[in-house]
Amino acid sequence: MDRIDLRTVIQGAISRINRTRIGDKPPVFATLPPVPMQVPWPNRSLKEFARHFLYESLLKGDPDDAIEISLHHRLELKDLAAFLGVKPSYWVQLSVSGRELRIVEQLIESWFFEVGYGCEEWVGVASSNVRLGIFDAIGAPTQKMLFCLESSGNVLKCDLLLPIADNSTVSNAVAQKAGA
Repeated sequence: MDRIDLRTVIQGAISRINRTRIGDKPPVFATLPPVPMQVPWPNRSLKEFARHFLYESLLKGDPDDAIEISLHHRLELKDLAAFLGVKPSYWVQLSVSGRELRIVEQLIESWFFEVGYGCEEWVGVASSNVRLGIFDAIGAPTQKMLFCLESSGNVLKCDLLLPIADNSTVSNAVAQKAGA
């Protein structure tokens, strides 16, 4: 089991785009936890997907419009957990939003496929601008990553949602918050 520090992955993607993107770059605003968020994951697929997703979002972003990145720890997403039939210890949410982001379902599916995940389905509600993609590890269908696309005008918000089953990390997080 790998421990992926998503804060470091985000910082690395921002640093890389500043070195490699030619021309004007979009301003990036990142809301990150003050301490590393070590996410247990069975392999490097999460790190590779997050790195690719962040880099491509920053690369394709309009240089005149800001891109916002945030990383959050969620103890519960009851409706989503029940819908998926999973009982995670907690959830991790990596969000990217900005104007004119050029990210579509087919592109997301190809990024997931590159790291060994297949699309189970895309779910949406009529007259809604929100779509939820459910992705399973090929050969391990209980290992899931979710991707939510929400379009509002010309602003696109993308959320990578990760159900995490790791009681030791939750216990440590709860103990740290109780001691603070």
